[in-house]
This record gives sequence, structure tokens and C-alpha cells, in this order.
Amino acid sequence: MAQMVGSSGKVIASDLQEGMLEKLKEKIQGTENEERIKLHKCENDKIGILEKIDFVLAFYVVHEMPNQKNFFQEMKSILKENEKLLIVEPMFHVSKNAFEKTINLAKEIGFESIENPKIFISRTAVP
Repeated sequence: MAQMVGSSGKVIASDLQEGMLEKLKEKIQGTENEERIKLHKCENDKIGILEKIDFVLAFYVVHEMPNQKNFFQEMKSILKENEKLLIVEPMFHVSKNAFEKTINLAKEIGFESIENPKIFISRTAVP
């Protein structure tokens, strides 16, 4: 993602697990991406990002959310108007039915499904 946003862009890498953020920190240390990536530790019940953002990539994470409705409401509040959320969930862990329920919940919050990009062994949607 840091390469996609280019030198003037910024990526916020957010995770609940400090260890995952530390792994990323070690991986980007000393690279050009280090300045583009801001590491952010979530709280147990919310992401906690306050700035408006252009794009959210929720990769293999929505099924882990104890309250998906709250997650989507928070994403809706931090995304700039008409910006996008890409949900990617593992096919081997999230059933088609469960994924459809997730997407329907996102739609209830006000997201509009526009496409389903192909990502290997994953269920995807840009609601």
C-alpha cells in the first residue's frame, strides 16, 4: 500500500496486536516506506483513528470484529465522502453466507457495493 500511495501519500497500519505492529516496524525500518507508514495500535472495541482518510483495506479482519456494525460505523465516520472500503476475507475461514451477511451489514450502515475484485482464496467486496 505504501508503494501505491507514492512519496506524498501516507498509510496507517492499524492492528490490535502490538507484536504485529512490531513485525511491520522491523520490516520497513530503513526503507523509503518507513516515512510513509504510521503504525497505530487499536483499542479492543474500536480502531480509534481520528483523521479523515481516503481508503480502508480491511484484510482478513472483519470476521474477527466482535461488533461488525460498530466497525462499519467507525469506518463510515473516518472515510472522506465517496471514498472506498475494500473488505477481503479468507474463503477457508469465512463462509459465503457469513460474508454476505457482513456485506449486507455494511450496506445497512450506508456503504454501497460496487465491485468484487478477485484476490486469491478470498471473498472480496468494495461496499
